[in-house]
Amino acid sequence: MQSPASPDERRRYILKSLQESGRLTTTQLAVRFDISEDSARRDFRELAAEGLIQRVHGAALPVSSASQPFNSRYKISAGTKARLARLAAAHVLEGQVVLFDGGTTNLAIATQIPKTLAFSAITNSPRIAASLSENPNVEIILLGGVFDPRSQMTTGAAVLDAVQRLHADICFTGVHGIDAELGLTTPYYDEALFKAAMIAAGQKVIAVATKDKIGFRAAHHISDLASLNLLVAEGHDEIMQQISLIKKTGPDLELG
Repeated sequence: MQSPASPDERRRYILKSLQESGRLTTTQLAVRFDISEDSARRDFRELAAEGLIQRVHGAALPVSSASQPFNSRYKISAGTKARLARLAAAHVLEGQVVLFDGGTTNLAIATQIPKTLAFSAITNSPRIAASLSENPNVEIILLGGVFDPRSQMTTGAAVLDAVQRLHADICFTGVHGIDAELGLTTPYYDEALFKAAMIAAGQKVIAVATKDKIGFRAAHHISDLASLNLLVAEGHDEIMQQISLIKKTGPDLELG
């Protein structure tokens, strides 16, 4: 008779499974190791308490950089973000209305737009507004609402209402996960609603993603991949299979 797996063996399996597939349910873990779902939930609780996974209802997800402070997130893959941001910024043309979602990647895009280009910028990110203010030719509209220190963005019903009244030539949407099957996702319910409204307001929707976001599945769905016109992503070997699946599903692709 085979001896039951130790908690350490189950932990290793959980982390490996999340790395490979992006999601593991309590039922899957219970069946795999012939344990109760209560035991599976306890395994998830312990790993989540150590900051190694995210817990959602009935399942575990990989830990997201979204939970880290803004300044820490801005430093993650800074060189790669700058490289990809340059590709994305090149799509902004003279005279356009450009909608910037918040986030560290979109802040990188704002810094890469030529300081002489004249256009209109609308954003809920004070940091992006401040960065764009270095260009005297940019008209900046900062959407007012409740300031969220975690995301460094304004949020709330007033911001959502303002976005729903907009039409922009380009929307730079921020995402935490892009998956061929689930589309665009975020760990936060309120952000999912706001980001979906931003995407609906953009004629051309562009997302920029470092490799940690490709194939990552966060808890809350924003929109399907068909809502994206362009994905700017790393051309990294370990994500090329997922990139190929994403390309078949919807957006144009630029690799950097």
